[in-house]
Amino acid sequence: MEKDKKTEQKTATKKSTKKKVDIDVVSKKITKPKVKKIEEEQIEKKQITEKQKYSSFELVLIFVICALIFSLVGYFIGKKADLGNGSYSTASKEIQKFIEEYNYILENYYGDIDKDELISNAIKGMVSSLDEYSQFVDEDSNNFSITLEGEYEGLGVGISMTTDNEIIIASIYPNSPAEKAGLKIYDVITKFNDESVEGLSTSDLVDKISNTDNIKLTVLRDTEELTFDLKKEKVVIESVHSEMKENNIGYIKVDIFANNTYSQFQKALTELENNGMENLIIDLRGNSGGHLLAVENMLSLFMNDTHVIYQTEDKNGVEKIYSTGNKDKTYKIVILQNLGSASASEVMATSLREQLGAYIIGNTSYGKGTVQNLQTISGVGQYKVTTKKWLTSNGEWINEVGVKPDLEISLTEDYYKNPTLENDAQYQAAIKYLNEKEN
Repeated sequence: MEKDKKTEQKTATKKSTKKKVDIDVVSKKITKPKVKKIEEEQIEKKQITEKQKYSSFELVLIFVICALIFSLVGYFIGKKADLGNGSYSTASKEIQKFIEEYNYILENYYGDIDKDELISNAIKGMVSSLDEYSQFVDEDSNNFSITLEGEYEGLGVGISMTTDNEIIIASIYPNSPAEKAGLKIYDVITKFNDESVEGLSTSDLVDKISNTDNIKLTVLRDTEELTFDLKKEKVVIESVHSEMKENNIGYIKVDIFANNTYSQFQKALTELENNGMENLIIDLRGNSGGHLLAVENMLSLFMNDTHVIYQTEDKNGVEKIYSTGNKDKTYKIVILQNLGSASASEVMATSLREQLGAYIIGNTSYGKGTVQNLQTISGVGQYKVTTKKWLTSNGEWINEVGVKPDLEISLTEDYYKNPTLENDAQYQAAIKYLNEKEN
């Protein structure tokens, strides 16, 4: 009977995880390799989402919207809460005070008030008072959300601002208009349609590209100025890259956990296994997170349904999330991680280590142990709010602590000057570990 009950609970848990939930991603700022070391280029906790500051008037508007929200909640609760004598609960005196101030502003503010903008600013103010990951979705976040979808209409480039306030190409997707045209990573963008981009933010340039079909980019490559004519196309983001290495060691690099990452990962893993893979390296360095469902499905490829993948904790308690797989992998697995490995990357690393004995090499990961939900308000925008903690499969909370590797090893100066797998000390340590295990 006890066993049946446990089975029912586990089945219910699995069903509950089918809804789409995101582990939020942390922001990155890219700098040129020659500016500073790559560890310093990775995500730094002090650079994450500064709290926005508001004028006195904006703060008043924030209080006003809070009043409206609470008054509406109070109203509907009151309509449903019959006290038994025909009377209903009413809004508190504090809420009434907010409403009074709201009415005062509407009646006395000298100019027009845009209600949508007022609500938007109010939400920004409310979420900014919460943790660092609860925030209004700005243009940069929207662009990253496009990446998480796995495909979009565009040029197939990622851009970033350097420490010298130059806009550079930070990434190029395979088979994209940018790659076909010949653009390269670290090209410095100097002009857009013959107009200088000096003084523009990355968001400003993204807006210009988004609103234009035929695009001319002028870039500086070393000392040479080059011009490229491009047209936007559908870009499928390849977030998984794989290769068979020496001694039948499989290598899979996962850049992010997007909507299409699971299908790409499943295909790569199957091909490696069919080609005689005996051990596996999963490279999660620089992977700052993504969709929880993607990592759940990926982990289920490695273990049967008796294994807990991770746990969540909210105001209602702790819930265990189980694998949906049917077989445990028996080959050795090494995880590569660094400070840029966060959120869903940390879920994957801890789950494989705690459940299957995977070995982690590199640096301590970022340490983000919270989950955000996305709320959409028609005509206003979107905001993210932290709704729960996530815990490792064994119940550990790694927030602001990170996942410590089994073997701490950093990249060398040679790698920064010429980044290849041959002078990648972390990758080479993984090869050595797997080869020693086989002997």
